[in-house]
Amino acid sequence: MPDKDKLELSAMLPDFLIDAETGFQEANNALLALEKDHDQTERLDEIFRVIHTLKSSSAMLEFLDIAQLAHLSEDVLDRLRKRELLVTQETIDLLYEVIDTLEKMVRERAERKSGRIDFQALAGKMKRLLQENTHLGEREEPTPKPATLPRIEKIQTVRVNMDLLDSLFDLVGELIITKNRIDNFLVGTAKKELKAALAAMNRMIRELQENVSAARLVPVDQVFEKFPRIVRDLARAANKEVDLVMEGREIELDKSVLDTISDPLMHLLRNAVDHGIEPPEIRQKHSKKKSGTIKLSARRAENHILVDVEDDGRGIDTAALREVLVRKGFAKPKEVESLPDKDVLSLLFKPGFSTAEAVTGVSGRGVGLDVVRTSTERLGGAVEVATQKGKGTRVTLKLPLSTAVMQTLMVGVGEQVFAIPSDMVSETLEVKPRDIKQIQNDQVLVLRKEVIPFVKLSEMLNIRLQDTRENLTAVITHHGDKFIGLGVDAVLDQTESIVRPFDPLARQFKGFSGGTILGDGRVALLLDIPTLLGLERVPQERHAT
Repeated sequence: MPDKDKLELSAMLPDFLIDAETGFQEANNALLALEKDHDQTERLDEIFRVIHTLKSSSAMLEFLDIAQLAHLSEDVLDRLRKRELLVTQETIDLLYEVIDTLEKMVRERAERKSGRIDFQALAGKMKRLLQENTHLGEREEPTPKPATLPRIEKIQTVRVNMDLLDSLFDLVGELIITKNRIDNFLVGTAKKELKAALAAMNRMIRELQENVSAARLVPVDQVFEKFPRIVRDLARAANKEVDLVMEGREIELDKSVLDTISDPLMHLLRNAVDHGIEPPEIRQKHSKKKSGTIKLSARRAENHILVDVEDDGRGIDTAALREVLVRKGFAKPKEVESLPDKDVLSLLFKPGFSTAEAVTGVSGRGVGLDVVRTSTERLGGAVEVATQKGKGTRVTLKLPLSTAVMQTLMVGVGEQVFAIPSDMVSETLEVKPRDIKQIQNDQVLVLRKEVIPFVKLSEMLNIRLQDTRENLTAVITHHGDKFIGLGVDAVLDQTESIVRPFDPLARQFKGFSGGTILGDGRVALLLDIPTLLGLERVPQERHAT
């Protein structure tokens, strides 16, 4: 029979890990503030509360090594709070080391490991510091406050496991699919009572979907709050001074989207510190502030969220970038010369490309920016770069609010149905053969005195048609500022679709990013427009004829 105490401890572990993670973030934020202003000694109280809570919960779960280190840390913090020890950069660095070590030890417990981290050297540092016993005067006893009765408030929020929310969202998706099938079966029915019941059911399903979707939304601050400490460590490693400014922390995103962009943002911030911000002496030579500024911001734009990582550093020298691209074999001289600056900048995201001449602990392997683009486009988003030499660089991630539900345009090619994300569609129009011209080996569409590439979807997907129509419907799609006409047999409907991503095995089929079930039970594949059409390789924008 299982040990009852072990079962109870196992049940308490998830809450312990969540509380510890939150506490470490609070402690890091307090240390960052204390490091900027050593007089903010009230921050020591915040760190002490975090360590004390961790010690108590660790002791209860019999994590004695964590409790031991936390107890010793309390002694140091108590001396600092009593001003018996000085707040210096040395003591702040020691506290950073304490938090990092405790965080590693807690992570061990999450992985069901223990005792692999030797903290004796750190414990020795703290004991030596305590032995100094620098006394700075008698401590004034605080005036006791009158006792007040605690106020009991109603609980407004509860913790819900993300797996449960995902399951609820999947069930809502199944409801929508089933509802669409019922609608399809009952097309043309004249029964008013049945129509009224279906309309009421549709309203309830829509409201349920909106509520579950809202429950999955979390502030971007859940990711943003991790970065001040990371930027601080990167700047110190590079011997640079960097201020991180964060805006729009209250903007909300779907949890799955937020989790996906965490690593891309990390790479962008690392790139800004390593490549963007200049060393203090160089900044002063160019009449800049000694410390550089990196701005991390989020803002809403229609049905998207835009996340910017902007620095006031050296900017990108596109002429030098062209030379690097040629020297490292990523492009031929003639190709690079003819490309506009915007397209040259997009080559920064090619796998393996890096402007760094040597591999360091921060950069040089050409992985970071490739991860940024790959992760963002997998979400159905896009990446844009703007730069000015000597002034700085801004990288913008354009992200969907949610990856599971999206507005789609349903198009027909023969007997097949495909879905196209509606936000990538500019317009649809009927085209006649005379509107399509041949330029060398490519077809183009003449659209209001402008020329854009044109591709028949049936030819691209190798779909055999029973009859070939002279007139086609052109779906004008865009990716960034690049446009292309997509030839289809018919535009069927614009609808809200529950998109299911492919499993890992099916992801090898390029050009599709998922699928949705139609009302008649058929599956419609969601077209991955940038990959399918190679829009990132189209160097030109719309051209006037």
